[in-house]
Amino acid sequence: MASTQYPLDKGFLIAAWLEALCYGCFFVVFFISVYIHFGFRKGRGLHNNIMFSGSVLMFIIATMHISINVFRLLRAYADFRLAPGGPVGYLGTLSRWDHIMKDTLYATQSMVGDAAAIYRCWILWNRDYRVIVLPASLLMVTIGAGFYTTDVLYAREDPHATIFDPTLCKFFSLFFSIAVIQNIFTTGLMAWRLWQGEHRIAGHRLGGSTLMPILRILVESAALYLFVEILLLATYAVGSSVQHIIIETVTPIAVSSRATLDIVLNLPFPQGLTFGLITIRINLRSQKRIANMTTEIEGSHVQTLGSMPMRRIVIGRQVDQIDDTESRYGKETGLGESEP
Repeated sequence: MASTQYPLDKGFLIAAWLEALCYGCFFVVFFISVYIHFGFRKGRGLHNNIMFSGSVLMFIIATMHISINVFRLLRAYADFRLAPGGPVGYLGTLSRWDHIMKDTLYATQSMVGDAAAIYRCWILWNRDYRVIVLPASLLMVTIGAGFYTTDVLYAREDPHATIFDPTLCKFFSLFFSIAVIQNIFTTGLMAWRLWQGEHRIAGHRLGGSTLMPILRILVESAALYLFVEILLLATYAVGSSVQHIIIETVTPIAVSSRATLDIVLNLPFPQGLTFGLITIRINLRSQKRIANMTTEIEGSHVQTLGSMPMRRIVIGRQVDQIDDTESRYGKETGLGESEP
C-alpha cells in the first residue's frame, strides 16, 4: 500500500468537482448527438436505433450517478459534519445504501459500455458469433464480479472497512483488469476489421479513403478511455487514495469511448463523452462530404434533364463490385457516409 495518502476530505470534493466537469461536457455532447440522430440520421435502421438507445441508457446512468454523489456530499458536509468521523466517516462507509447504489451505477455503466463494444464487433464481423465468444465471456465475469462486490460484499463489510479490504481487493482488481483487457480486445477487433476492409478496396477506389478516418477516430477515443482505466487500475493496485478521485470520473467518461462509432461506433470522456464525440465527428464528416459534393455539382458545367442536373457515371463490372463492397461495409457497420 502507498505510504503517503491524499487527504480523503479533499479527495472526495475534488472527485465530485471532476465528475461534474466531465458530466457537463458529456451533457452538451449528448444533446448534440440527439440532434444529429433525429436531424440527419432519422430512420436509419435497427442498428443505429439500438446504439442510440444505448447512449440514452448511459446518459440516464451518468445522471443518476452524479445525483447520488451530490446527495452524499450534502449529507456528509452538512448533516454529518459534526458526527463522529465527520464527512470522511460518512462517505467512507461502504455499507450505506447510497454508497452501494453509487458503485452499482458505476459497475453498470462499465458493463453497458462493454456490451455496446461487443455488439459493434459482432456487426463489423458480419454477425460472426465466434469473434465475440471471448469478450462475451469476459463480460459475464465482469457482471458477476461487479454486482457481487457492490451488492453483496458491501452490505456485509464492517463500517470501518475501506475499499482496500483484502476481500474487496480481489474482486476489484479482477473487475478493473478485465475492463482494461476488454477495451484492448474489442477495440483491436474493430480496428483490424476496418483496416482489413480499407486495405481490400484501397487499390480500386476512385475517391479518397472511407474507412481510415473512422479508424483513427476509433483508436483515439479508445485510447482516452483505456488511459483512464489503466490509471484507475494502477492507483488501486498501489493502494492510493487518488483512486477515489479517478473512479468518479469514469461513469461520465465511459458513455462514450465505448459506444464509439456512431450512435455509431459508439465506443460508456469515455463512456458517455467519448460515445457522443464519436457520433458528432462522424456525422459532421458525412455532412461535410455531402456539402463538398453539392458544391462540385453546382460549380461544374453539367447537362440537365429539365431542372435536374445530370452527372456522368462510370459503368463497369469491376467498379460495381467495389462499390458493392463499400456499400456492404457501410450498411453492416453503420459507418458508411450519408447518401447525398
